[in-house]
Formats: sequence, structure tokens, C-alpha cells
Amino acid sequence: MEVVGYVALTIFALYFFCILWLFHLILSNISKQAFAKSWGQLTLFASLTTLSFAHTWYYMFKFMQWSFVNYEESIYPNTSAPLIERMAQWLVNTQLFKQAWYAVCDGPLNWWWSEQLCLFTVGCWTVILASEGTYHRVEHVWAYMLLGQLVAISVASNLFYIAILSSPIPREAAKQSSSRAPATLWVSVLLALATVGLSPYTTSRTFLPNLLVMHALLVVPLLPPSLLPYVTHQQRPIRVRTLYGLVLFVSFAIRTHTILEGGKVVGSGSPFGLFSAAWDVLYSHPAQSSIGWDVIWTTVSFIAWTATKRISDDRALSDVPYLMLTSPFVSVALTGPYILREETGSALFEATSAVEKKVMVDEERKED
Repeated sequence: MEVVGYVALTIFALYFFCILWLFHLILSNISKQAFAKSWGQLTLFASLTTLSFAHTWYYMFKFMQWSFVNYEESIYPNTSAPLIERMAQWLVNTQLFKQAWYAVCDGPLNWWWSEQLCLFTVGCWTVILASEGTYHRVEHVWAYMLLGQLVAISVASNLFYIAILSSPIPREAAKQSSSRAPATLWVSVLLALATVGLSPYTTSRTFLPNLLVMHALLVVPLLPPSLLPYVTHQQRPIRVRTLYGLVLFVSFAIRTHTILEGGKVVGSGSPFGLFSAAWDVLYSHPAQSSIGWDVIWTTVSFIAWTATKRISDDRALSDVPYLMLTSPFVSVALTGPYILREETGSALFEATSAVEKKVMVDEERKED
């Protein structure tokens, strides 16, 4: 076997090693948290983590099998060669990352599924990681994003919800710091949204660079300040509520265009006709099944998280049914920032009021 074959196998092994390392990093930090609030809620999201991982990666392994068989059939290989050598040749001559993403982006109905995950990840979820991670003092927030990119967003998001539930009760000061989005966050989010909007218009030459830029932009705002010494993380901040509004506006424009294009392909003005066609596409390719079910599990998990946060809140009576009814039609990429924008606004008001009360009390004590 040639050197390039060993290199390909090493990279393939490192991919799985990185996944295991990220799981270890995240789970070890979650287990250190001393203030678990509800074992019932933690069990719910642990179950969702397991189910989403098993379901999405069943299709991921099916994709790898499909890619390997498809490659060997295309070159009429010497099947008497050792399997490890055949795998090396497959990895050397196949761009797995590009092959998988091209399969899930090539066509309006394929993109109807994949765009939902891209929009939610680059918009709503990136802001959630940055703001909620700061608020709840979650360690290694970047690891959740990286795990989502390597494994599945649904898996990483459920682990992040567990981290939030098992974190210490935040202080009032944390509410204020988490209510501001620094330039590193909002610029990265808006640029990443632009790459999502450009995806359907890329060529075979620009498709992969655009995709790589999208993935890189998601990690940058989540890196610790020590890794970005020349960047001021609090430079030119805007309110998180405002950022959610921008995400909602841009995502709505992008998503509307995709839904209309999907309707043209189906030739039906009925949303149920589009759903039926999209459901058929979901099982058209193992890579499409993996990302499509990642969309579904991510949506279910976000609704569950919203429900647990509102368990003693009257808004649960409206927010959860709203998410369940509208998310299948317009995507959690839109309903998510809409809900969180309203929630962030009320949380900011509560935090500001609490700080103002504390200042008034301190002033009264000084006068006494």
C-alpha cells in the first residue's frame, strides 16, 4: 500500500478519534456540574441524545457503505486484495465530505431539507451557544459546535441542553453580559447566513469553498478570547434580541425562496403536496436521510427544551403548540429565533429591573 493510502486511513481514523475526544470533553464537564435541577429533564435529553445519535448515524454508516460499494463498482477492483487496502483506495479517490454534502444540496427538494439545518445552525443555534453558554457558564462551548458539525446538530444540541440544565443558577450579572452580542458573534452569524443563501447558486468549483467558509464561521465566535488575542470580544456589541431579529428576517427571506422553488418542482400549491414529495426525497439517499432526520430530531429537541424552560410559565400554553404547528411548515430555523427573540426581550427587562433595584437598595444603604 502506498504512503497516500496510509495518510487517508490516518485521517479517517482521526475523524472518529476527534468525535470520541469531543464526547469525552463535553461529558466530563457536564458530570462535574454540582447543581442538577431535574433528573427527569436530564433523562429526557439524554434519551433524545441517544435516539438522535443512533438514528442519524445509522444512515451515516449506510452512506459510507454506499460510497464504498459505489466506488468499487465503478473501477472493477481486485476483490482479492485485503479490505484495508481497498478502503485506503476508496478514501484516496473519494471526497467523502463533498460527496455527502453535494448529495443533500443537489436539487430544490434536497436543499429544502438541508437548508433548514444550515439556517438553524448558523443563525439560531450559534446565538444560543454564545448567549446561553455565557449566561450558564458552560465550559468549552466551541466543542458543542464542532461536535454538531462532525456528528449531528441534534446530538450536540441535546448535550448542550443537558449542560444548561445541570449548570449552576446564573447570577443577575450574567444576564446582562449574555444579553449583548459582540461583533465577533453577529458579524460571523450574518456572514454565515450569506453563505447559506449563496449555496444554491454555487458551481462545482465554488460549492466546497462556500461550504467550508460556512463551517469555519460558526466556530470563530465561540472560541475563547485567549485564542483570539487581537480581537476585542466586546467590540461593537448589539443586543441579542436584535440579533435574533436579524436572523429571523434573513432566514425568512432565504427560506421563502426555497419553499417557492420546491413548490415549482412539485407543481402543487398545496404545502401537503410539497411535504409528500420532500418525504420521498428524505429516503432517496442515505446522506439525505441522515441530515433530514437530523433536522427532525433537532426540531423535536428544541421544542422539548422550550417546554422544559416554560414548565411553570403560562407562555408554555402558547409557545409549545405554536412551535409544534408551525415548525413543520416554515422550519425551526424561523420559529426558533422568533420565540427566543421574545424570550430574550423579557429576560433583558427582568435583568435590567433587577440591577436597577440593586442600585437603588445600595444607594439607600449609603444614605442610611
